[in-house]
Amino acid sequence: MEFKEDLGWKACYDEERNLYTAKRSWRGSYHLYEINKEIYDKLDIEGDGHYNEKLIMQGRLLFESDDDYYTMPYYNVYDENYHELAPWSGAKWIAEKTDVMYRRSGIVENFTGLYLCFGTSKDDDTKKFYGFSDKENNLGVDVDTMFPACSISKFVTAICVMKMHELKLIDIDDKVNKYLSRWKLLTVDGNESDAGIRSILSHTAGIIDGEDGFYGLRVGDPEVSLLDILEGKTKYNNRPVRAEKPQGTSFEYSDAGYCVLQLMIQDVTGKAFDEVVKEMIFDKLELENTCFATPKNIEKYNERMATGYDEEGKPIPGRFPVVPDLAASGLWSTGEDLLVIAAEFLKALKGDGTLLQKETAQEMIKPVENFNWTGLGIFLNGEDVLVSKGWGENGQCMMKMYLQKGEISVVMSNNNPGVDQSESGIEWLVDCYTYFI
Repeated sequence: MEFKEDLGWKACYDEERNLYTAKRSWRGSYHLYEINKEIYDKLDIEGDGHYNEKLIMQGRLLFESDDDYYTMPYYNVYDENYHELAPWSGAKWIAEKTDVMYRRSGIVENFTGLYLCFGTSKDDDTKKFYGFSDKENNLGVDVDTMFPACSISKFVTAICVMKMHELKLIDIDDKVNKYLSRWKLLTVDGNESDAGIRSILSHTAGIIDGEDGFYGLRVGDPEVSLLDILEGKTKYNNRPVRAEKPQGTSFEYSDAGYCVLQLMIQDVTGKAFDEVVKEMIFDKLELENTCFATPKNIEKYNERMATGYDEEGKPIPGRFPVVPDLAASGLWSTGEDLLVIAAEFLKALKGDGTLLQKETAQEMIKPVENFNWTGLGIFLNGEDVLVSKGWGENGQCMMKMYLQKGEISVVMSNNNPGVDQSESGIEWLVDCYTYFI
């Protein structure tokens, strides 16, 4: 292809097809034309710009768009083959981006607040904020707004467990009961389970959650202990945690299993779960807007924590629910802080991390036998994409890590949309990160 171009215009001669096309663009407007040889020959890169643009406008209009930065972008297609006629042009990308922006606008309207973060590190990311962290008090989302990370908590918990494995405090291939002193994981017949730490991390230990468990606790309700949760003695979880199937025989996504890991971490270290994770991860990464929501941490971070909204858009009583199963779903964070954690994990996979050794991190993303979509605390989407997502009473979120490019995409909200990420639009926003960078 042969090109002529100057400020505000560009023209192309396709020798193979004997085809001439040209574009003119200025201050957000973009017009694509098919022209003839006579017009092409008259275009002068050293001539008057307005003269060249007028020449181009004598051609046949294929596509036009406008994005003046004040109104919603739009485009019009005059020949559906515009991209085939001028594959060199950016018209198709403009159309796709405009379609994305319209769909994004529709999704954003369905959420009270959103925090989007995309990039490779804290020093190389793009953040977008929409809506309210507290609609009733007219508080908008900003860079420090903390959202419920829900089950992304499991990814962070898994990193902590793997760090303890590195430090030889535990061995993930041991039975979890080896490290439990105050309570033991039993089978349904009352015997001690042989479920290993590895199988609990991957949700293949045979631990099954109750149908209505792990929801409904509110600020002001009597505090419940982790042991009571494990024994099913509370309204928060009224089903004893047991290994109901032989490990490795089925995949059962389990908050209860991560409650077992939470107790194990506390029994082994002699410290509160949130303190252990803070020392091992949050402090090392200098995260200022991330915590597990203990009563003490809620008091500390309360003003930054987004009010949660239910399926009808009504605020959760007390602003957000109480979540005592911290390891499973008690994490609060910002989109940027989650990106920092993910970026550190990707560095560890290459041997450049400060949290985990390369071999340890790679162990987490090995497909589990018979269940090749799950690793340890993380899910696998083919060979290139790692996925962690969460959904609770007061929010929905999702994170993807792209191994080859080293890019990360995070979306957090403070709504329970009532449908999963693929239907609510959260996953679509995650997947369209390239249009926002």
